[in-house]
Amino acid sequence: MRSEARTWPEFSRVLEDLLCKQIGLAKPLTQHGKLLDAVKTLADALSPSIKDKVYRHPDRQKLILIERQWLPIGGGPDSRNRVLINPAHITLLWNAILLQGVFGEPKAVIDIIKPGAKRQGMIDWARELFLDRQSLAGLGLLRQELIHFLDRLPVADLYQERLSNPFADALPQMGLGQLHGNLLKSLAAQTATLSLGDSMMAHYFSGDLQKAYEKARDAQPCNGLLQHYRNLIIREYDEANSFDNLLDSWR
Repeated sequence: MRSEARTWPEFSRVLEDLLCKQIGLAKPLTQHGKLLDAVKTLADALSPSIKDKVYRHPDRQKLILIERQWLPIGGGPDSRNRVLINPAHITLLWNAILLQGVFGEPKAVIDIIKPGAKRQGMIDWARELFLDRQSLAGLGLLRQELIHFLDRLPVADLYQERLSNPFADALPQMGLGQLHGNLLKSLAAQTATLSLGDSMMAHYFSGDLQKAYEKARDAQPCNGLLQHYRNLIIREYDEANSFDNLLDSWR
């Protein structure tokens, strides 16, 4: 561990500040189990790590977007760690949490924030999907804040600029009411209101590859972004099936 990393703030305290002070959730954070699990899954994707016999380290073989360090408490392979976060990456963590609320799967968040990301196609699709709806109240969205959020997203330095929070009173990751973990998952539950292409994307970003594939088979998108994801979904589904068939052949 670099010496200066020992002075970094604790990840748990940063989360408490972002979610309680900034968003207004009640303490302690442990009462928001679904949200904590979702955010920790997101952080692990943005800050991949590996563990040797004793210590956990950043996995330098993978893309690291948020830098964290693990400081052992005590000794031995079962010792717990204090997890520290680079203070320069706290703003990116905030933005990633909001993006997770909109787009769901960490892979979608990574596609938006990784270096050289081409965000505009995804943003145009989200703008059409959300803002063309007559009412956003059932999705827990504030229209003007969402417009500002989507306006800034293509041009903002996500390490430096905190995007506005487009959610009215709860993050979708909390799974409350009609919010099924993220906005796209909520929309996927209303497939009658969506085109085949939009429904395909909503299922994919909510983590349901099977349903996304079923929509992709029938979709004939004229939009380049939707065509890209249609091809990606079909390829991922075929690869997953091939792997399952390989495992079956070994049994």
